[in-house]
Amino acid sequence: EIFDSPYTGMQSENGGVIGMLEVVMSDFNRLKTETEANEAAAAKEYADFMASSEATKKEKHDSEFKLSLDKDETEFKKSQAEKDLKNTQEELAQANNYYNELKPSCVQVHVSFEERVKGRKEEIAALHEAWTTLDQKSQE
Repeated sequence: EIFDSPYTGMQSENGGVIGMLEVVMSDFNRLKTETEANEAAAAKEYADFMASSEATKKEKHDSEFKLSLDKDETEFKKSQAEKDLKNTQEELAQANNYYNELKPSCVQVHVSFEERVKGRKEEIAALHEAWTTLDQKSQE
């Protein structure tokens, strides 16, 4: 099996080198088209993702800002309520002290019931006598 004739290759079967270049060229064009389509889809997906992320970021920032304002307002109201409570407790303590000072003179009765009734009757009689005297002088 010695080569009796010169090697001519397989040019006649598949178009030879030109055919192979045409296949490579068509593969390259197909790959280029697929890559461009994939890149366009990825770019659109990226743009959609970035738009969504920006909207979410803004929404979260606004929510954080509102929560911060609510927190500050609540802390202010709490401090005001604590001040009001302190002042009210001080006023209550003063009122209780004043009550404790007045209580003995108001609650402890040094006069019996009978003596109070007798005193009221005497006072009513004195008022009646004074009214009668004034009524007589005004008629004169």
